[in-house]
Amino acid sequence: MADVDKDRKEFWSSQPAVLDSMVLCDNPLFQEADTDYMVQNLPPIANKSVLELGAGIGRLTGEIAKKAKDITAVDFMQHFLDVNKVNNRHMSNITYICDDFTKFQIDKKYDLVVSAWLFVNTKDEVVDKMIGLVLEWLQPGGYFTFRESGPYDEDVPMRFKQNFFHHRTPFKLHQLLGGVVKDGHTLTITRCKNSRFSMKYDHDIAAAVTEVFYVAKKVPIELVLASTLPLTTISCSYLKKMGVVAGWQVLVVGCGTGALVFHIASTYGADVLGVNFTIKDFNAAVIHQKCSPDIASL
Repeated sequence: MADVDKDRKEFWSSQPAVLDSMVLCDNPLFQEADTDYMVQNLPPIANKSVLELGAGIGRLTGEIAKKAKDITAVDFMQHFLDVNKVNNRHMSNITYICDDFTKFQIDKKYDLVVSAWLFVNTKDEVVDKMIGLVLEWLQPGGYFTFRESGPYDEDVPMRFKQNFFHHRTPFKLHQLLGGVVKDGHTLTITRCKNSRFSMKYDHDIAAAVTEVFYVAKKVPIELVLASTLPLTTISCSYLKKMGVVAGWQVLVVGCGTGALVFHIASTYGADVLGVNFTIKDFNAAVIHQKCSPDIASL
């Protein structure tokens, strides 16, 4: 089996410290649009402390530093950070740390943690740990924003097919993000935007199924679990009359925070699929399922 971590380090070590390498795209229109998109969709950063993971040569670092109180830029490639320092040498509120983001530790608390294509470099089994660390680094009420790519078609250039890249669907990202609890807090998704603008600028990126930008907030776990509304007596009575039994395949359209889904699965033993278009409710359902022992395995 290939050494994924070794391959990841060798790949990025071989990349020159230029903008093309940061976004794996040599189209300047895409590069400019992508940076603008990230900055414009950040939560308010004026006078805030920011931690940037995978800062690279600083395409976001300098823009954030213009408004933030301070920013800590972390990357595991020293030659990237060296260029970041040169590019932003006029800024006095940037701290640089060369370290692997999967192992990075710091005691300071931040108002915002930001990353672009961080989890695409991260194995599933490491993501829970990473999200736990993000929760440690955030102030209560702080935000985590990140940008990720969905799966690609088979005919994309080889640079998108590295064995350490994990191009996950939005559903998979929702599942990974939800349900991680640290010191009584979790992350709840407040915004999830599809950034399909990229398809206009680069035929390579056009093969992407989805490019998504997330904003998640650190909140007490009790607030999320309390948002799952109880079932009404009418709903329970209706289900009983329907004669639902184990083995049924049940689709719940507009499942909200999941109360009906959980009730059908736990009470009747049916296989249930819940569908909802509101990210906040969907996220609450995922968190509730993972954190409740009686329904975690359903």
